[in-house]
Amino acid sequence: MSTTESYISTDRECDHCGYNLRGLPEGSKCPECGTSIRRISRKLSGTMSNEAPSRFVRLLWLGFSLASLAIIGLIVVPIFLGVLWAMSVTTGLIYWAALALNFLAPFLWVAGIWLVTSPRPNQGQIVPDKVLDNDRYRLLIRLASAAWPVYLLVSMGISTLTSKPTPPSALLMVPLSIVHIIAGTIAWVGLMPTCVYFAELGHWASHDHLAQRLRSTAWAMAVFGTITVILSAIAALNIPPSAAAAFLRMFIIFLVVIAVIVFLLTIIQLTSVMKWVIKHQKLAAGSADRVRARIEREITSHGTIVTGLKCQFCNYDLDGLPFGGHCPECGESYADMTPLPILDPAKMHLDRDESEIEVVEGDNRGIYFNQELDAYGKPKASGQPFEPIDNPIPDEGDIPLVDEPPQDHPDQ
Repeated sequence: MSTTESYISTDRECDHCGYNLRGLPEGSKCPECGTSIRRISRKLSGTMSNEAPSRFVRLLWLGFSLASLAIIGLIVVPIFLGVLWAMSVTTGLIYWAALALNFLAPFLWVAGIWLVTSPRPNQGQIVPDKVLDNDRYRLLIRLASAAWPVYLLVSMGISTLTSKPTPPSALLMVPLSIVHIIAGTIAWVGLMPTCVYFAELGHWASHDHLAQRLRSTAWAMAVFGTITVILSAIAALNIPPSAAAAFLRMFIIFLVVIAVIVFLLTIIQLTSVMKWVIKHQKLAAGSADRVRARIEREITSHGTIVTGLKCQFCNYDLDGLPFGGHCPECGESYADMTPLPILDPAKMHLDRDESEIEVVEGDNRGIYFNQELDAYGKPKASGQPFEPIDNPIPDEGDIPLVDEPPQDHPDQ
């Protein structure tokens, strides 16, 4: 059994070490690290499982894992610390670990965003995307993510200054307040392009439902966030509908919080999606090895013993055992010591019935065409057998036309 090998004609990275696989046959192994080379089907073009090297998908998985850890540190850990403070527990390894995670969470978020927004490999050989392959767009997301640590650190500084008995200096509070507002605005607005970028990654990973959810979340954060800012300005300026604006703002803020929660939960889900892509690529790479092993087994298979062959050591009947194995009775190999069975020509056809065949003559009912036969192949009651004309063509002379009786030769 043989298969037609196809060779990689473009620059393509190894899933494990990044070695250029150009010119190597698909389904073979990387000469650098020995990792199996995945066969890429052109029908699956445009998917992450088909186009992205596994090492790049692992990079995305690490980025989403750090972002998920940051989400836990910013949302779950403060609730946990509040419970510990209520129980007057302010010491211990768990307390300090939770406090450290809460402090490092914004930096983990920035690190995760920078890994997730890494440029896609094999540019020019994959289906282009106007969002994922836009360098300016990725730089915008990275810079916006860097505003989160600034915003949270300034928030902690303002909270520390205002908690003191003496009022803080205006020379210190005014710059901090300005930086706090600017950093918070940039960080919030940056979530929307980040959400769109993650949606495109979900679409590339063949998870269209997740991608559609992220696009809807980005729209909800943009619209409801803008309405919240407008209503907050109306309430602050004390415009006549300020009371109604303040009440409506509470409802809009609730919707914004729901959209943010959906966005953060989807990031955690993207971590498992990247893990699924890596698993799928491993299965695809291993399929070539499994096919190769099956072909080798079929090529090296020698069949089984089907005659009454005996082991030379213990006289065990080897009928039904594979050639080249070991005797199940004494354990000795019979690959070379036990000869293959050769049939005696004098006994080759003793099991055949060599008696003469009795021929029974049947009734000749003539020749019938298909239209004269029924469904069982028997002549119909109305069927007429074909009767050929005796000697329709003379040995000499002209060939008669259709329905023209044969004429005698003039010389006869």
